[in-house]
Amino acid sequence: MSGSLTNWRAIPNAADNLKWYQNKGALKLNYFLSLLFVGMVLNGYDGTLLSGLQALDAWHADLGNPSAGKIGVLNAAGAISGLVVGPFITWVDERFGRRWGIRFYGYTILTGSVIGCVAGLPGVDGYALFLTSRFIIGFGLASFLMTSLVVVQEITHPRSRAAIAASWDSYWILGSVIASWVVFGTSYLTTSWSWRIPYIIQVPLALYILIGVQFVPETPRFLFANGREEEALQFFIEFHGNGNPDDELVLFEFDEMKETLRLEKELKADKWKTIVKSKGSLHRMGLAALMAFMTGLSGASIVYYYYTVVLTMVGITNATTQTGIGAGISMWTWAVQICGVLVGKRVDSKRILLTLWPCILIALVGMCVASGVFANSDSMNNQAAIATVAMLWIYQGFFNFTNPVLYSYPAEVQTYSTRSKGLLVWNTCSQLFSIYTTYVDSIALDRIGYKYYIVYMPLIVIQWCLAYCFMVKTHSYTLEEVAEAFDGPEGAVTRLDKLWTDRNPSGRAEREADQESGSKKSEEQQAGEQI
Repeated sequence: MSGSLTNWRAIPNAADNLKWYQNKGALKLNYFLSLLFVGMVLNGYDGTLLSGLQALDAWHADLGNPSAGKIGVLNAAGAISGLVVGPFITWVDERFGRRWGIRFYGYTILTGSVIGCVAGLPGVDGYALFLTSRFIIGFGLASFLMTSLVVVQEITHPRSRAAIAASWDSYWILGSVIASWVVFGTSYLTTSWSWRIPYIIQVPLALYILIGVQFVPETPRFLFANGREEEALQFFIEFHGNGNPDDELVLFEFDEMKETLRLEKELKADKWKTIVKSKGSLHRMGLAALMAFMTGLSGASIVYYYYTVVLTMVGITNATTQTGIGAGISMWTWAVQICGVLVGKRVDSKRILLTLWPCILIALVGMCVASGVFANSDSMNNQAAIATVAMLWIYQGFFNFTNPVLYSYPAEVQTYSTRSKGLLVWNTCSQLFSIYTTYVDSIALDRIGYKYYIVYMPLIVIQWCLAYCFMVKTHSYTLEEVAEAFDGPEGAVTRLDKLWTDRNPSGRAEREADQESGSKKSEEQQAGEQI
């Protein structure tokens, strides 16, 4: 890997000599990316909304005062529909293009939001309608997650891909911040509009996505894989080379993609039969599942979906206070995620997870102890209540610092041929874990309270061990270069590196110098070990 990781960054590109406002191709590309980020904001808005609505008396009344079990079903409904839609969206994305997954998302959010707002009107079953709304929206949420993760990886400029992909989940948190403050504001209302206003806000955002997606081109890798080579090249020229057909980085990107896809096609790398026989591909699928495991079964679901229950258990029951704390936590986690993105530009994903996962365990233990002290006190223990809130903030801080890794890594480690299927594995595992947590968490918190936190503690230890053993460092790699990290020197990258040196003879000397330097370092290390 000595040559490729250094060389591609040294290749001249239009972006090197232009101000950001002069690079029209990059500005257009940023618009396409902004559409995905608006979708992610909407995803986070909806994903947080239900936890805030649980603090509103009018919402409970309009839904017939649902039990803890019924609220668990409401939270699990989106995960169930997301699990069902996963294979269908994978097929659509591979057959008809990535934009259809985003369109489907817009339609489901629009339809589900309108149906949900009808709940509570005279003569209708409020709970049944709202449950239907959650099922419909769940189809779109999973569709968008799977599709947008692929699109972000495949259209972004290679020099900014890692940072942009890492920032992807921070927009989910931004949506969470907006939802938290909207619910906080409407908590002062006592009518049904206290929850209908936050819910109906999703409609204009869904319309924006449905309109904007019409102007987003297909990804170059999808175009090339489906015989539209010229369109794929034009994508790189326009959006990565500012319209210059002779841009060196553009030509390198195109040749690298062309050679990789040709090799993958020869090997039939997109077939499940090939995937299960390939050690590298199975490793990729396993890591996608591991990221879902770490995201879904680390205790975060308690905070995201049932923070009002956690606060109620320590005597904080006022709706405005609960929603205010929720809004504050959302802003805190957003700031932490931005820090995580900035650090991720310089620190490898594996090191981030291995460093912070023990901190998550410590925060969860602290939250359990503080809640336990409150529960076993004879009178109102304000110090224990404050400590619980503090541990909520600390837990969310550490967990969200790792989120850029948890959400970008599953797509980053895949090749083009395995990317959709890898995200299908990720989505399936994520939805299965979500079905468990959103349903069981509600009942368990109601039955055994703070003691339920203990269930997640050994799981966090297991997750750390798996990450230590199986995660692969991919920091600063191109999408095609990731193949060598999993498949070794016999993978596609060794053949791709020659493309660059053939076009840039001066680069051969640089590569040989890198290799010679690496050999000298290796000899020095061996000599040191002998001493």
